[in-house]
Amino acid sequence: ASRGSEELSGLAFLDCNTLLLCCTKGRLCVADIRQPQSLVEAMSMPSAPCSEQWCMGTRHGAQGLEPSSQLVACLSSRGLLTLTDLRKTSEFLALAKARVPSPGSGAEFLCVSWAPALEGYLAISGFDGTVHVYDTQSWDSSGRGAEPVFVHKGHVFGGAGGSRDLPLVTVHSWHLQKPRTLLSAASDGSLHVWDWVQPCGKC
Repeated sequence: ASRGSEELSGLAFLDCNTLLLCCTKGRLCVADIRQPQSLVEAMSMPSAPCSEQWCMGTRHGAQGLEPSSQLVACLSSRGLLTLTDLRKTSEFLALAKARVPSPGSGAEFLCVSWAPALEGYLAISGFDGTVHVYDTQSWDSSGRGAEPVFVHKGHVFGGAGGSRDLPLVTVHSWHLQKPRTLLSAASDGSLHVWDWVQPCGKC
């Protein structure tokens, strides 16, 4: 059901029948698995170079809310972050720019995920050997630079000895019940379970 055979970077069920697709070029599409030929474009990302890659992370709404109330975070290989409410796809809920280096993997390992037990927080990785945690609750649609509330650098400093190449974080995931606990893995085979602390002044 793809249009133009675009490569997909992400898939997520919104409910038992509705599927959200993220194309690597930034298009978000909604499909109904009961109608395989149906594909509705939800939103296109801001204009960007053709070489830019995108991925997405979905956040489920509270129990009892309709699935379409989910928030979607999209991350580009330039560090652009967009937040979209699927109930109103005509505009971004928020837009921000993360200060990250160009991903050495060609954006192969870009990852963005919402904290399931901490309202408004998300994490990104895939640019280098770090994982950045952000509080999105103060973001707006200006696209200004966003500062992480925490950066996990354990893979950089704890890499295997003898290797000159710095490890690249390949994936991360939040703990379902522990609000500030994450799991991350890197290209050197390291696997970390770690907690982060809210900076003083924001406690």
